Amino acid sequence: MKLLIIPSWYPSNIHPESGTFFRERALILQRHGFNITIAAHIVHSARDVLKFKPDPNDNMPVSDNEMIVYKTEALNPYPKLPKQAFKSYKKSISILVQHIIAKQGKPDLVFIHSSLFAGAALAKNLHEQSIPFMVSEHLKEFIIADGWTAFQKACIKDSYNYASRIIVTSAALKNNIQSGFNIIDEKIVLIPNPADVQSFSLRTENIEGPFTFIAIALLRQEKRLDILINAFARLIEKMPDAVLTIVGDGPEKDNLELLSRKLNISKRVNFTGYQRKPAVAEMLRHHHVLVLSSEVETFGVALVEAMTAGLPVIATRCGGPESIVSPDTGMLVKRNDPFKLAKAMQKMIDRYSTYDPNKIRHIALEQYGDKTYVTRITETISSIVQAKH
Repeated sequence: MKLLIIPSWYPSNIHPESGTFFRERALILQRHGFNITIAAHIVHSARDVLKFKPDPNDNMPVSDNEMIVYKTEALNPYPKLPKQAFKSYKKSISILVQHIIAKQGKPDLVFIHSSLFAGAALAKNLHEQSIPFMVSEHLKEFIIADGWTAFQKACIKDSYNYASRIIVTSAALKNNIQSGFNIIDEKIVLIPNPADVQSFSLRTENIEGPFTFIAIALLRQEKRLDILINAFARLIEKMPDAVLTIVGDGPEKDNLELLSRKLNISKRVNFTGYQRKPAVAEMLRHHHVLVLSSEVETFGVALVEAMTAGLPVIATRCGGPESIVSPDTGMLVKRNDPFKLAKAMQKMIDRYSTYDPNKIRHIALEQYGDKTYVTRITETISSIVQAKH
């Protein structure tokens, strides 16, 4: 089947970490027999003006593990005018998609990642060309009260009006989209994000030395790594040898490093910066527990990756994790509460031997493995194709 995937954001030279999960999911589908083409128009923030350089390969097909990628990039010409910025994006992504269709012919189906703004930009045009599409949602604003402006809501509704299916990654996301946008059951499908089982292998040896926690996240405010650092400061009053590793980069990095110094725990907190998948997989093999401290998450891919490596996890009740974490795989705690998070971290140390790495990995692979993801996507596409005929 010929599948055109259109992500609303995607890895670039300036931001290699952006949208990596869209690439990984596309590669999973490619490996399982789909004929995948990616069409990505990346709009960089005006803050990146000094880093941005026009790519001479813009609009040219590039092979990525047998997957064809068309990518164009631009600076946002209207950073304070969202409607104008959307019109500019819509024009660019529409030109790119039509260029691909002229080269390859119509795809059997278009898979759009996020109604904002790829879905909204292309929905009507795809409908007019009788090209079915499904849209998947990932943005945290869907599970935040009053997360959208009136313009954004209108864009989402346009996308949903023409979409054959809406794919969501967690029960919390499904409930909020259904109630907020009046979506019927037949149109919305729950398909959890897949684990990259090829990259994350089961740890086979015991970890020597102090007890180690790891967090993997973009360093942004909603990830509430400040809560985690405060909780860890409380923990090491009783467990002074414990270690916390924070993997990722982002606008909060300086603030978080400053906080660890103020709390006099900087020698026990390691900031690694952004790391590619092989390095993250190796780090997980040398840590005991992964902690997710977010205020809001639509899913929680770091949880699944850690579980695939056999690690138990601690996560806040912030949307997505409630569908992932069970008593067999870890603990859920109240969000934005350093006291309860510190208590859970201590409890995890005390009960660590009761968690079975093989069982944790089995649960992760069964629920979030490549084959499970591909089966659910294939079933959804089949239902769309059958309805069309």
